[in-house]
Amino acid sequence: MSVDFTEALRERHKWALEYKKSGGQVMGCYSALVPEEVVWACGFLPIQLTMSGSKYIKAHEYLPPYVCDCSKDIMEQVLDETYGYLDGFLVAHVCETIRGLAGIWRLHWPERFVHVFTPPVNNDPGARRYLKAEILSLAERLSDMGGVKLTEDNLKEAISVYNTNRQLVKEIYEHRATHPGSIPPEQIVSAVLSSMVMPKPLHNDMLKGFLKTLEFETPKMGTRIILSGLMFENDLINQTSLPHILEDAGAVVVWDDLASGMRYRLLKTKINKTDSPLDMLVESLLGPQTAPTRRPVEHKVREILEMSRRHQAQGVIFLIPKYCDPLTLEISELTNMLKQNDCPSLVLEISGSLSEGQIRTRVDAFLEMISDAFDAGADKGV
Repeated sequence: MSVDFTEALRERHKWALEYKKSGGQVMGCYSALVPEEVVWACGFLPIQLTMSGSKYIKAHEYLPPYVCDCSKDIMEQVLDETYGYLDGFLVAHVCETIRGLAGIWRLHWPERFVHVFTPPVNNDPGARRYLKAEILSLAERLSDMGGVKLTEDNLKEAISVYNTNRQLVKEIYEHRATHPGSIPPEQIVSAVLSSMVMPKPLHNDMLKGFLKTLEFETPKMGTRIILSGLMFENDLINQTSLPHILEDAGAVVVWDDLASGMRYRLLKTKINKTDSPLDMLVESLLGPQTAPTRRPVEHKVREILEMSRRHQAQGVIFLIPKYCDPLTLEISELTNMLKQNDCPSLVLEISGSLSEGQIRTRVDAFLEMISDAFDAGADKGV
């Protein structure tokens, strides 16, 4: 495979450092709800803060033990200067932990730019006015840092670049859905994750090259599943257990609802001739909410069931980080509602108490249960 997104992700700091050498500024972001198009239009390279898998040595001095690994890992990288090249931090208020991290950064490094972006949940005239004011306030602060003033032209160009990226990623997803097993799941997730840490025009070129290499081979046989939740970057960078466990167990991933996948605002911003680029971006950000707890669970259930029917998935595997309150709060109701709709699911805690052996055992048992149920249904002519 000539284009390896896992390798691009492994070198994730390289792209930002090269951008800085060319005279640009780099903004560290957290959450897909951050308006990256605005950051790019203002002359900054937005990169999503990613995990390294390193041990937490300094982070425990600032954080309690009951916060998620994502927060600990990012904090460790800030403290050990892995992210020393960043010109600032821009985080969306998606949970109290990340807002707390921003508060710590602001307190201990007052010279650094720190901005908490608060997207509204509702989609009504008041929410649109509020979100537009939030975006304009952010753009003004970025301009004060030496960035480019936000204009209709540069925002329109940024939206076009990001829409191209989303379209190309969508084509990879569609190929995987129609030819299951033709693309390793780690390449799919790495394709999205690498887009979070690279200049989008450069990543667009990589995606185009990758799409040219895809072959229309016979779909791989196996138990068709959907992944939901969060797959850690270090599982892909270090080529550790989870993707290989799924492959060894005979699971074929046909779609995902991952934070490092379809939840990364992969829907294109709708373009029309009547609205301003800012209004179009506001509508996009207020569209289907990707983050957990920001919309009724019923909406997510309908979405997962629709994807299951469309791609003939036989079950869903949820990957839940320990101490992630937003994901934990909705998972019980989510799995119960899927069960009521005859959609089996498995919940895996991907950090903390479960060892690789335990995960492998539970995945094997889940897939065997699905296979037995499918065979029983076939015998009955269902």
